[in-house]
Amino acid sequence: MKLAIVLGAAAVALSAPAYAQVVEERTTVVRDRSGESTAAGALTGAAAGAAIGGPVGAAVGAVTGAAVGAIAAPPKEVRTYVTTQRVAPVAYNHEIIVGRPLPGEVTLLEVPSYPKYRWAYINGQRVVIDADTRTVVAIY
Repeated sequence: MKLAIVLGAAAVALSAPAYAQVVEERTTVVRDRSGESTAAGALTGAAAGAAIGGPVGAAVGAVTGAAVGAIAAPPKEVRTYVTTQRVAPVAYNHEIIVGRPLPGEVTLLEVPSYPKYRWAYINGQRVVIDADTRTVVAIY
């Protein structure tokens, strides 16, 4: 392959081989999506999964994104309330994970003005729980 370089009106032919290099660039952007819904989380997860793993990645990303989108962070007033209350800690012998429900044996406390949330002080961690599903939504 010869490469011709045009300089003004003159053309210069180079006999050295020309090589092309394809460069793939990926950028990861982390955004606060605490106000998004399950559908928005699924869409975002599917797009990210497709970019990384093709069709299978899209399916896995959609499921993961939907789960994250469904667990919205509670309002800052809930965090303030939960982190300023003084109560005795409750012992619990299992790992506490955001997105997983707590069993019925854990007593939950109310959050004034926010009936959607309950909370508990478990093993030194302040845990905010969805009142309807008992799913952990935040750990402080």
